Parts: sequence; structure tokens; C-alpha cells
Amino acid sequence: MRKYFLTGCDKNTEWQLPWFVQNFHRHCDEDLVIADFGMSAQMSEYAKECSVKVMKCKSDGWFTKVEAMIKLQTMFSGSYCWLDTDCEVRADPSSIFNWVEPNKLTMVIDHPWSTRRPELGHWYNSGVVAFQNSPAILHDWYKECKTGRHVGDQEALHSMMGGDIMKKTIHISEAPHKFNVLRIDIIDNVAPPNPIIMHWTGQKGKLEIKKQMGL
Repeated sequence: MRKYFLTGCDKNTEWQLPWFVQNFHRHCDEDLVIADFGMSAQMSEYAKECSVKVMKCKSDGWFTKVEAMIKLQTMFSGSYCWLDTDCEVRADPSSIFNWVEPNKLTMVIDHPWSTRRPELGHWYNSGVVAFQNSPAILHDWYKECKTGRHVGDQEALHSMMGGDIMKKTIHISEAPHKFNVLRIDIIDNVAPPNPIIMHWTGQKGKLEIKKQMGL
């Protein structure tokens, strides 16, 4: 089954794209698709040069990530993995597909949020999401995002699970921590050794990315 990785950005986050692409291609030979959520013409041309396809998506909110995942599986047949552009690929991430199960989203536990807001159980970080075919939960997630009741896609998914362990088991398969190590995991001293994907979240994460880029 062919494997596709997907990322995306708009004018506000496109500065990270060259850094992301260079890290990705340094470690991975799988196909990369880039979702255009409103990039500049210059960055859109750059994206076309370094990806299988640039996929135009409506820029109607932060939930365009979930829209892009749905659109991708209508264009290509295979297995898929979304990566936020603030994810630093440090080793070949392709083995995440070994953890994908039919009709589920494969994600990593968000340890900082699970510790700081434990009232509904484990959170799952939406910076890395793998799946195959077209799981119903992906479409339900998009509908929930569009209600406007949540501040982000991760919050929407967590609310849908409602702390129900059985529901999480039915809809989400857990990938090992090394596939999505958050910046705060380092601060909390819970980061595993040798991350495959280092996720530089938040404003301090952006500063780290800029440092790596020499900006």
C-alpha cells in the first residue's frame, strides 16, 4: 500500500515549510503532499518543486487540517500521515504505519495536556495523525470542528471522546511516544530518547525553529 505524508500551511506559517521539507526529505523517501491553506505565490511555487502535489484547501479556519486529510484520501489510495509544519523529522517516520489500524486514527498521547487537564482522561496530540482509507471518525471530527464550539481541532476531538475509554479504544490507536515528542515533554522530563519526530509547539517552539534556520 502506497504511503503519503501530508503537511500544510498558510502565509502565517509558510516560513517553516523549507525547514520542514528539508528535514523530511533528509530522512524519508515516501511521497509528500503539501496543502495550500493560503500560501504566498512564491511559497506555493517552492512547494510544487518539492512535493508530489500541492493541494489547494479552503482557508476557513484552523480545522482546515482535518479537511486536508479528508481531501487527500479522495485523491490518492493508500495510507496517510499528517505532520504539522512545526514537526522536526529526525529519523524515518514511515514505521508509524505499522501502528495504523482499520477505521481508526493513529495518534500519540499528549502527555502535557493529559497531566494538566486530566478530567477527561488521555488527550491525543493532533500534530501527527496517521490513518488508512476513510475512517468515519475523521469525517465526524471535521463536523465537530465546524460547530465552532472549540478553540482547536485537538480540543474538538478530545471533546468528542468525552472521557469514554471504550470510545477512544474504538476510534484511536496509540503510536509510541517517539513519533510525536512535544517541546514540553522535554521540560517535564518525560521525553523518550531518540525522537523520530520532535514537535516544536508554541511560541518558544517557533524560536527554536528560527534558531535552527539561522533566522
